[in-house]
Amino acid sequence: MANSFYLTSDEINKKKKFNIASLVLLGIFIALFVLLVSGFSFWGLGRVTVILMLLFPLGGVFVGLKGSGWTKWLLVLLHAGAFLMMTYIMLIALGIA
Repeated sequence: MANSFYLTSDEINKKKKFNIASLVLLGIFIALFVLLVSGFSFWGLGRVTVILMLLFPLGGVFVGLKGSGWTKWLLVLLHAGAFLMMTYIMLIALGIA
């Protein structure tokens, strides 16, 4: 019981995997965003792509919160910014903002 306050190496590695998964989601979002901005045709899957571009940052926030260290908060902030940016772009595209 005395050692219950300390993290084992398995728990630390598990938390690092969450950081890596969050980073992968951010990389996928950036790749899709670059393709979208450059005018790449998604062959009729444009709506699905835009919805995925909203879901990847949102998923990255939830996965990133399970991570550890200062990278956890960096990734959460990056994902939150990406989600807010895509939401704003969607509002402009729909003529609401």
